Amino acid sequence: MQSLKPGRRQRDVSDPECRGLTLRIEPNGSKTWLFRYKWRKQTVRLSLGAVSEYNSLRHARKAAGEHRGMIERGIDPRAARAPRRPAPSIALAAGRPSSPNSIEFLALEYLERHVKPNRRHPAYVQRVLEHDVLPEWKGRDARTISPREVVELLDKIVARGSRVMANRTAGLLGQLFKFGIHRAIVDDSPVKLLYRPGGREKPRERAFSDEELKAFLGNLDDACRFQKLPHVLRLLLLTLQRRGELALAEWREFDFKARTWPFLTRTQRAARGT
Repeated sequence: MQSLKPGRRQRDVSDPECRGLTLRIEPNGSKTWLFRYKWRKQTVRLSLGAVSEYNSLRHARKAAGEHRGMIERGIDPRAARAPRRPAPSIALAAGRPSSPNSIEFLALEYLERHVKPNRRHPAYVQRVLEHDVLPEWKGRDARTISPREVVELLDKIVARGSRVMANRTAGLLGQLFKFGIHRAIVDDSPVKLLYRPGGREKPRERAFSDEELKAFLGNLDDACRFQKLPHVLRLLLLTLQRRGELALAEWREFDFKARTWPFLTRTQRAARGT
């Protein structure tokens, strides 16, 4: 490589020992490794980086070999690279992705075929995917996403102070790639976490002040999406019962004449055969 001198024009020198590996020499003396290949009848020249980024010709040949292996698996090496700049938020409803192995296609299939039929509030999952996952891996082939990239994505969420959201996103990613294996979109899952990225979650200890409680009760009808929910919340606050106990209550337990609810424990209900 040292013997190759620059000329008046840019020139490419192919490596006879490694198919597709090319050294580009600029008139100013800079040298860059390229990988040349055919993809869907088009010739692609993909930059592997400056010569200074490789310890030897052997390392450049190894990188070219890895890219050749992707092509043999049906993966465009360009889709295996992370974007240089963070992409803006992506709307899953913007259009159906053309590549059946892209991260966008996987996310859309997961949302349409698994989340919407099985989750009561699928919009939450869609927001997480569009805000934190898809912008990070825009245009990527889902099969090329590595466990290290999953860790780095979750680390960014933790770094912005959203530890609980990092845990939630980790759980969704695990489900997403598990779904992808089931649908034969990916071969394996890069989500190989040994513990929660956001750490152990502590239960909330904060309580409403009198003013906050007053504001909460005064705006329940406007704040709730479902018509029955304000009544449920008011009843929970007035009785100070747990959600599970209220959900297990039956109409026969209430004395409407006396306007009382003789609260029964689960043991008492079991004794009554309820």
